[in-house]
This record gives sequence, structure tokens and C-alpha cells, in this order.
Amino acid sequence: MDSEGGSLPTQRAEFAHLTSLTYDRVAQGYDDLWSPHVVGPNARLTAGLGLRRGDRVADLACGTGVDTLEMARLVDPGEMVAVDYSEGMLAAARDRMEEAGYPVSLGHARAEDFIARTLPDSFDAVSLRFALAYIDWHEVLPHTARLLRSGGRVGVLTSVKRSVPQLYALFDRFRSSFDPVARLYKHCGKDIGETWRLFRRLRETFAHGRFIESVPAEADQVAQRLAAGGLVGADIWTETVRLWFGSGREAVAWARGTGYSTHPSLESLGPHAIRFVEDLFAAGLEGFREEAGIPLDLVIGGVVARKP
Repeated sequence: MDSEGGSLPTQRAEFAHLTSLTYDRVAQGYDDLWSPHVVGPNARLTAGLGLRRGDRVADLACGTGVDTLEMARLVDPGEMVAVDYSEGMLAAARDRMEEAGYPVSLGHARAEDFIARTLPDSFDAVSLRFALAYIDWHEVLPHTARLLRSGGRVGVLTSVKRSVPQLYALFDRFRSSFDPVARLYKHCGKDIGETWRLFRRLRETFAHGRFIESVPAEADQVAQRLAAGGLVGADIWTETVRLWFGSGREAVAWARGTGYSTHPSLESLGPHAIRFVEDLFAAGLEGFREEAGIPLDLVIGGVVARKP
């Protein structure tokens, strides 16, 4: 039981539900805002999986199916199974597959549930991309090995803790500064009661910084957890992708519009508090401005591991 009396399975189920709602919301613009920036890391992971015609592949947390489709082309006439917990993402993936004419088995499921319920030795390859922030990856990653046939491969892509350092630098600054309180007072129309109410909610949400701890520190951590399941690391790398924005407001809109900085704990604050947080970070990001604009650095870890 946790400190508030709720069981961990219940907490995780609620977390997954809120996350799915977030990605339902961003699904329509996801391919424009996110997918073009991670083409390189995704292509490297797909190549590292060494897919062959006739392979059976599972794409967990498939999103809108951009990389599902590429893998389906490589294994055709093999079988592609894709799952996601967001109905909006699955709908986009379904449209993409139907338009391209590739049959893919699509399922509505959490990645960890699919891993737990699937028969052993079912797949030649498993792909898990940008989902570790939303699952208990310490526990789940070793179990991916049971899905694989001998010689099978698992590929994982994830942001690591030092990704988007500009946002986290602001997070640390704001937690130890009086300036956000003054801004919050103004945001609340100088209403002391409303300011105190929102301040308490923001402090409860952000004081511990637990949402930052939800992803691995480095790609090596991912490899270690896969190794705990008997998999052998074949390729482990880290890559930085720099994004440029014309303003802090644009950068915040990107972070929210892709779901990258959207966490269930943030969503629970309510629209008034969220607007304050967005305004605060948009202004803060202006301090990182360079000649080319305002940068955000995605730091992405990739691992491909094999089953002996």
C-alpha cells in the first residue's frame, strides 16, 4: 500500500488511464510535432533489429504507427502485431496501415499487460519506443525476453533523465526561487486565497520531482535490465537531437502538443494552474535564446539486445 492507502496496481492503472487520455488528445498533431525529429534514432533501432521477411514482430506502444509500417514492410509477408493504450493513437495507426495496404493486428493494451499475457517464444522481434516514462521499466524490461524465440531481438528507445536540460534547469530554478510565487500572485489576480491554494497544489505536484526519475539515467540502465532477463546487448547508444523554436511559447506548445512534458500529475492540476506553469516556463525559456532561436535538446538512448 502507498502512503495514501491506494494499492500500487491501482495507482498504475490510473496513471495509464490518464496517460492514454493525454495521447488521445495529442494524437492528431503527433506526427507533425514529434515524428520528424526522431527519424534518425527510430531508423537506427529498426535497422538494429535485423528484421527479415517472414518474421513475427510486436510493436509495443506503437503510437501512430510510423515505425510499425516500416517494420511491416521489412517482414512482409510476416506478421506484425501492434498495441497501444491510447485509442487515438491506435486509430491513427489503423488509418496508416489501411492506406498503405499492410495487414497489422492492432490491439488496445498496456505494454506491460501484453508482455505478461503473451505466450512465451511468440516473436522474432519486439519494439518498445518512447514508453518507459509510463511503465515500471525496472520490472517490465527483463520479462520481454520471454516473448522471444531463440535468436530474437528486443529494441528499446527512450528519453533519458538529462533530456531537455533547458526545461529541467528551469524546474530546479523555480523550485528554489521566490519569483514563481510573485508571478502566481499576479496570475491569481492578487487573490491571496487562490494564490495559496494553487501554490499548495503546485508544490505537492512538483516538489519531489518524481516524474523526472521515471526514465532511465542512461541507455546502459536499459541494457542492464534487459540483461537481467537473459538478453545480451548488441547495440547501445545515446544520441542528442537539438530542436529550435522561435519563442519560449512555441517550445512549451511543442512540449505539451507532443505529450513530452505532459504527465498525469500535471494534468490533475486543472487548466488555471496549467496556464500558469506554461506561462512561467515560456518566459524562462527565453533566457536560453541563441542566434538560431531557443533550443531544446532531446537526449535519446537506444538499446538492441538479443536472446541467445
